[in-house]
Amino acid sequence: FLFDRSQDAHFFGGIWPEMLGTLYLSIGAMLFAIPFGVVAAIYLSGYAGEGRLTRLIRVSISSLAGVPSIVFGLFGLAFFINTIEISNSKSVLAGSLTLALLVLPIIIRASEEAIKAVPRGYREAAMSLGGGKWHTIVKVVLPAALPGILTSIIVSLGRAAGETAPIIFTAAVSVGKPLAVWQTVSQPTPALPWSIYNLATEHEAVNEIRHVQYGMVLTLVVLVLLLNL
Repeated sequence: FLFDRSQDAHFFGGIWPEMLGTLYLSIGAMLFAIPFGVVAAIYLSGYAGEGRLTRLIRVSISSLAGVPSIVFGLFGLAFFINTIEISNSKSVLAGSLTLALLVLPIIIRASEEAIKAVPRGYREAAMSLGGGKWHTIVKVVLPAALPGILTSIIVSLGRAAGETAPIIFTAAVSVGKPLAVWQTVSQPTPALPWSIYNLATEHEAVNEIRHVQYGMVLTLVVLVLLLNL
């Protein structure tokens, strides 16, 4: 069930392409979201002043965190696929970028709060010993704030793995083959969240394949738990 491909629209076989696609999308989203999120948090907490522009940026980040995920999916379709054309149609790359935008506000705000929570004495001690501002942030502040930053990353990773709406228009297909890493740039992939929804609502033999739906749900729950661990 876990390591075979589906056959005859999930009447037989397993869910390996869906598992692999979920991992590709989740890890790909983190590869884009973590660097931008942490750098933005460093800028807002250590370099940006308390002016009107900074307040506007913070309000915008908080607003993005509350936007429905389907809006991110439509934006990903309109921008990544139709405007800048990073792929000809749906692809894992487009889906990963869309999921990265979805979780980016969470990483920025949580990382910023973790950095602010580091005692001011740490910074003063490092700078009194001759450390520059950037050196102090990288060598002293970030290691002290790492638990809070990692928490935001873990929460974001779990959310990215379970999201359905953002990948409907950008990355997911109902049935497909397992992708090699280099194919993720241009090819769509099956994914557990979308396949669960599809099998439960649109499959021609919904009642006959309930066991497959339940198996997918259990696999997704276990996969998110393992990612959190």
